[in-house]
Amino acid sequence: MQPNHSFTYDTIILGGGIVGAATAEALVRRGHTVLLLEQFAPGHTRGSSHGDGRIIRFAYPEPIYIEMALLAYPGWASLAERAGEPLVQTTGGWDAGPAASPHLHELEENFRRYHIPYERLSAAESNRRFPHFYLEGSSEAIFQPEAGVVFATSAVLALWRLFEAAGGIAVTGERVEAIEVLGEQIRVRSVSGVHWQARHLVVAAGGWSRTLLAALGLSLPLEAAQEQVAYFAPRDEMDHRAGAMPIFIDYHTEYPFYGLPQIQVPGVKIGWHHTGPVIDPDDPQPFDHANLLGVQDFVRARLPHLNPESFEQITCLYTNTPDYHFILDRHPEFPNIVVGTGFSGHGFKFAPVLGDILAALVLGEATPLDLSPFAISRFERANLSRRTGA
Repeated sequence: MQPNHSFTYDTIILGGGIVGAATAEALVRRGHTVLLLEQFAPGHTRGSSHGDGRIIRFAYPEPIYIEMALLAYPGWASLAERAGEPLVQTTGGWDAGPAASPHLHELEENFRRYHIPYERLSAAESNRRFPHFYLEGSSEAIFQPEAGVVFATSAVLALWRLFEAAGGIAVTGERVEAIEVLGEQIRVRSVSGVHWQARHLVVAAGGWSRTLLAALGLSLPLEAAQEQVAYFAPRDEMDHRAGAMPIFIDYHTEYPFYGLPQIQVPGVKIGWHHTGPVIDPDDPQPFDHANLLGVQDFVRARLPHLNPESFEQITCLYTNTPDYHFILDRHPEFPNIVVGTGFSGHGFKFAPVLGDILAALVLGEATPLDLSPFAISRFERANLSRRTGA
């Protein structure tokens, strides 16, 4: 179905990554007429939603994210059923750090609070149980069996497919140039001069959200960082495939290392969380080889069965807030504009819930979680935390 430029949609959504697509699918499933605008193509590699996998886990120091994960797991199961394809694979999750690590303590406290199964392992126990990793005697690990991987690009494409099958209208290759608020209506105009109109607008444009919202008088402290990950091939017969190896986060350094077992690419994906440079999302930078050297040193120290020379590297954008927590709110001046951004490198796993939350904000319904931690107004506060992991 082709877009009707004279038609007033119920909702226009800017950004077709995982959050924008999940919101679009949630709204069209509720009978809304929805236009999804994406400046690139579905599943493109310029943003934050591409790749063979993303981590899904309960291992968070903040209770709000555990509560969100408790909704996300059944949300992914429902999406997979609607899509007719698997989108999540359970691998278990391995978090490690010094024995006195506050990160491990917080994870353990929250697992107990929410009755989530886990095991605390000494270095020797971890080395026997998970020989993929090597821990020194002064370190410990926590294993949580329900963590896993979400098939990232597959999930994005599944949402696009479901959205369009339900009657949603998608337009790609059009970059938004201007947004006008005309009373109860919103008009969106592209660089090519095409314009569309709707009663509601959802801005879920990742690294481009700051510029779009600034044009609406909303200045948000968002930064787009170019992060990178590298793939490492096994050097021996140790099985590193999903199901044989858990996802992992290592807290021995100020910024944690994280990784996923082999999914589609024939190697283990590893990144160094929040260590990429701040960039203009329209001006991607060359791959940072100094960062790669740090990841390779981590592989040599912690993953003895991998070749420490990476065979493939990719980049992605993190759209970061100062406290690394999300923005899920209405525009303070225009309540028919909803903002979903600032996912800071850890939002993908919650996509089904985020889509439902943003849809509820559009529809004026109660949200399934308390959204005060994600309010725009919090940026007036002075004490900002930067703790949240990958």
